[in-house]
Amino acid sequence: MKKNIFLALVLCCICITVKGQISKGNWMLGGDVIVKGFKHEDSEKYLYYAELFPKVGYFVSDKLVVGGEVGFYKAENSSLYTSFVPFCRYYLLDYDKKNNPFVEGGVGFKYHEYNKLEESLTELMHYFKAGVSAFFTNSTALNITLNYKRNSFQFDKEISMAVGVQIHLEKKR
Repeated sequence: MKKNIFLALVLCCICITVKGQISKGNWMLGGDVIVKGFKHEDSEKYLYYAELFPKVGYFVSDKLVVGGEVGFYKAENSSLYTSFVPFCRYYLLDYDKKNNPFVEGGVGFKYHEYNKLEESLTELMHYFKAGVSAFFTNSTALNITLNYKRNSFQFDKEISMAVGVQIHLEKKR
């Protein structure tokens, strides 16, 4: 069912044809998905989990968007993680380019809710992303990013890739 919902959202994003660009006064809606697997040093088993990051932002000037991202993480060991990270994104090329690279950074909090036998934990996190938006209409783009994230808990560091969809909505004049 989750796959069907995700596919429906992607199709809706593709079908929307409102005009919008990366210029001052416009809105950006969308999000990223990351699926990961890793192995602990003391275990033979790999642990897999998915992360979903819906986000919304506002272009405060041409090519510069400021906003917030909420993260949801669900590991197969039934731990639940959530995060809130304000972010800034800057597009490197002009708005008329079909493929537009960008850089993004954010600082926020990550909350770990463990099973009932363990304490929950809140930690500071920050991230940096570099990627490209491939616009397939005036207002929708497929994003591919390379991400670096660092958490304050045990100084965890992480490098990952993400795929996402963004919708750019033009303000009414």
